[in-house]
Amino acid sequence: MGTIRFTALVAAALLVCTAPAASAAGQPAHATFYTGNDGGACGFGNWQATHPGELSTAVSKVLFKDGASCGTRLKVQCTDSHWCLPGSPAITVRITNFCPPNPSLPNNNGGWCNPPREHLDLSETAFLKIAQRKAGIVPITYSEADTDGPSPLRFTIRGNPTFNLVLVDSNSRWSTQAVWIKGTKTDWLPMNRNWGMNWESGRTLTGQAISFKVTDTHGRTVIRDNVFPASWKFDQTATTAGF
Repeated sequence: MGTIRFTALVAAALLVCTAPAASAAGQPAHATFYTGNDGGACGFGNWQATHPGELSTAVSKVLFKDGASCGTRLKVQCTDSHWCLPGSPAITVRITNFCPPNPSLPNNNGGWCNPPREHLDLSETAFLKIAQRKAGIVPITYSEADTDGPSPLRFTIRGNPTFNLVLVDSNSRWSTQAVWIKGTKTDWLPMNRNWGMNWESGRTLTGQAISFKVTDTHGRTVIRDNVFPASWKFDQTATTAGF
């Protein structure tokens, strides 16, 4: 992840190692935090720079789903701990990164992201909105967010004339399930997910205006025509209206 992970104090870890009972707010889990705001394993880059004010999280392997969950918005609330901030405020975060397992440590004492744990490793900014920093780890509940994000739908195209790699940064509350690309001289072409939210196509599209069709995991689809003009260049980013 290229960041420095916070190591919880043993006393704090022991205090919260037992999962709380399920609540109406969502699925019970635990949260730690890491420093930095990069988009790591999802490919979003400098998250804070491109999404000012939006909070982010890394997630354990069972929640990351090999990158298929990237971009999902989650509602998170600290519960059942004196480390929670007064009133147990709820926050909304987006999955932007992967919290790798640490098989050398037990699941309930340092190996927080080991399978089969459902665990959120929040950005430090996000963690401090729900709990005291010195806690290190707190019990939480999480659920799907009920609103889409405030950012636009953003596309970044990289590659070479015979290979297009497109980062799809969607504002949908749900992750991206499918992407199609279309040049002015082609029909709609299905793209394959390469890694994170990077989608690939092997067709030559240079010199053509490019359109996109994006479907999220709840079946909603948006079509955005001529996102890139015919004069587009690799490493260019374009934004358009989202979901």
